[in-house]
Amino acid sequence: MKKNLLLISLSISLSFGFMSCGGSENIPTEPEKPQYEGIHAIVAPSASFAADDGSIALNGNSASNVARLLSHTGHSIIKGMGEMQITDAEYKEIKEFTDKLVSNNNTPTEIYQTIFRWITTNIQYQSGYIDNNPYPVFKTHQAICQGYANLLNVMLHTQDIPALNANGMLVPVGGHAWNYVYLDDWYVSDPTNNGHFRMSELNTYTHLVPMILDVDLFEDEQFVYHFSEERLNIRQVKKSGKQLIVPFGTNGFRVSAFNPSEPLPEGVEEIYIGQNIESLGENLLGLSIHAPNVKHAFVDSANSKLKSYGQVVYRDSQPYYIPAAATVIQFLPIHTFGKNFLKDHAHVETIVIQSGTKSLEAYAFENCPRLQKAYIPEETVVDAKAFYGVHPQFQILRGIVKN
Repeated sequence: MKKNLLLISLSISLSFGFMSCGGSENIPTEPEKPQYEGIHAIVAPSASFAADDGSIALNGNSASNVARLLSHTGHSIIKGMGEMQITDAEYKEIKEFTDKLVSNNNTPTEIYQTIFRWITTNIQYQSGYIDNNPYPVFKTHQAICQGYANLLNVMLHTQDIPALNANGMLVPVGGHAWNYVYLDDWYVSDPTNNGHFRMSELNTYTHLVPMILDVDLFEDEQFVYHFSEERLNIRQVKKSGKQLIVPFGTNGFRVSAFNPSEPLPEGVEEIYIGQNIESLGENLLGLSIHAPNVKHAFVDSANSKLKSYGQVVYRDSQPYYIPAAATVIQFLPIHTFGKNFLKDHAHVETIVIQSGTKSLEAYAFENCPRLQKAYIPEETVVDAKAFYGVHPQFQILRGIVKN
């Protein structure tokens, strides 16, 4: 009896054992995907970001923000006529005319009113191509809004009355130009539409939305600041070492944009963008033009608008700025890399595409002559012409990069 029980037990054990082995043999094993190391696509910041210095955020509407800034700066910021195109001889002729025009006036307000009245009476709005520089407007008596603002600016300048040009939107019409003028106080002057408003009375000119002022608002040893794209912006970096720390604020106001219109100092290789910066430019990124030697851009993790990863700055989950001198670039997963995703990059040698990227379309990477390697997941579809104008020894390496 014991012998029979032993045989039954052994039989059951062997049966389960064979079943277990057989099941294991039938499970397909997925081959390991190639993995690459030592790419060094992720670089850690080696400097600190600008700390919150208590500067006031300009979080009102555009007109109120400009009013706060100009009320703070006063009229001493106006040192000329902005970027006006006018010769000395043209200026002299306009001045001689204006001197006679206002010869019976005694106060800045009277002088302004006479000039404003002459322009609104004698200059005719003319659509189409018009030379809107001040002298042609003065001679032909024809202009669009920019010409009206230019001529008012120059005529006031001949009488030592501070004025600046503003560009923005005329609601609901579209793009527009007008002036800010300082008399006994700041005034908003719209000669095109015969409009004159005290700047502090914001509810009287809600139809005017300033986006750009043609004057520098603040300047210190390192930076020049102005109002552009409705933000307090850093227009120029006068000096910096290898690591450029973007400031948090100036003169008590928070800086919210870094879109330079002048070349950065040649030695700048790293940019540290703090939590205060919301924009690097809307239509044109100055860093893409004026920062040829920048290799790395870092964004403070506390920044709610921008993010940096693998040398790339992102906004709204999309690549926003790629440093011109970056040699290794790793991208976050993007559904599709479309045509000209990266074009005319002279220094990039290696790119890393991550899992989650569906495809690279034709000419996604174009005219990148030093690009030799692209690490791309096996599942990502790559068009035959996705890489065009790259290094002769360019190669695609399928697999995963371990940082």
